[in-house]
Amino acid sequence: MKSKILKILIPILVILLMNSIFIVNEKEQAIITQFGKPVGITIIKAGLKFKLPFIHTVLKFDNRILEWDGSVNEIPTKDNKYILIDTFARWKISNALQFYKSAKNEMMAQSRLDDIIDGAVRDEIAIRIMGEIIKSTDREMVTHESDTGSDQINEDYVAVGARLEIIESILFNVDQKLKSLNMGIEIVDVQIKRVSY
Repeated sequence: MKSKILKILIPILVILLMNSIFIVNEKEQAIITQFGKPVGITIIKAGLKFKLPFIHTVLKFDNRILEWDGSVNEIPTKDNKYILIDTFARWKISNALQFYKSAKNEMMAQSRLDDIIDGAVRDEIAIRIMGEIIKSTDREMVTHESDTGSDQINEDYVAVGARLEIIESILFNVDQKLKSLNMGIEIVDVQIKRVSY
């Protein structure tokens, strides 16, 4: 009789134990949900962790710096010239619990970042003339009259890229927007990859 009970109890105990423990590694952070609703706090410390079997579900999120690569956008400058801006950014999940509540997953977060970062870039470019955007030094910019009558910018400035202050302003505006939305996301860096006109 005892051996029959042990044969039943041991597999049940093993199944319960296997469903009670989980591992969080150094590259991850985790939250626990109960029937789809988050419970507790964000787990950021790596190691062996415990949960209620079958009731709690563990959701893991990346703890590393992630990349966002924007699409090329045509944006009008303050002096009504259209330029193509290609940007990229680096971000990370700073609070997995808040991230889960607001974005659910990385794909949704990337979509939200598309709107936020592209909007900040558009706003910053729209208040500046083209010379400010492509110039990186305080040296006087040289222009010359072309056959069509429009000003042409000296080629020295075409490959230079945007000013540091423009990038800092974009970074600040994106950071403020993310804080106001309380998405559990921290923006690490925003850079302009290419400016064309």
